[in-house]
Amino acid sequence: MKFLALIAILLVTSCTSPVPPLKQYLLRADVPIPFTVEASGAVVGLGIVTVAPYIDGLGIVLETSDGEVRAARHHQWAEPLRESLRTFLALEISGQAGQIIRAHNSGEIDWQRRIDIRIDELHGTANGEARLVAYWTVFDTVERSVASESSFIETEALSADGYEALIAAEKKLLRKLSSAIAATL
Repeated sequence: MKFLALIAILLVTSCTSPVPPLKQYLLRADVPIPFTVEASGAVVGLGIVTVAPYIDGLGIVLETSDGEVRAARHHQWAEPLRESLRTFLALEISGQAGQIIRAHNSGEIDWQRRIDIRIDELHGTANGEARLVAYWTVFDTVERSVASESSFIETEALSADGYEALIAAEKKLLRKLSSAIAATL
């Protein structure tokens, strides 16, 4: 009888342990809207934005050891990363380049240049850093040729512990990526 009472107490206490609240994060550009951009010049559009499958889920990803990653259960992106990255990058590149970068394919017919971006890594590391590995290609759609191909591999130290600091470091890296892409236009 004591054994059953002990099991019942264990079940009750395990069921009443507090569950951490779910925190969701939005990836938003800090570019003021509306921002001043050059009205003339080539029409540039953001084409394909590919995101590595391991980071395209909702959970914020941390590398726990070399080659091992885990997605957080209680710290998540509020929307799919592939969607928020498209908008974030288009706005940030626009602000850096001083011209509007169209984020959607609806007007691709009048684009003179198209930027395709591939994000291979965007996660926290076991060393307390954020890591971003990205590649992009700028296509000249008029000449039907590749204007440039580039890569970006960088880490950013977290300013504090926690997911808020990780998100801030990832945004900083994405701004640096946007600046590098703008420089190739």
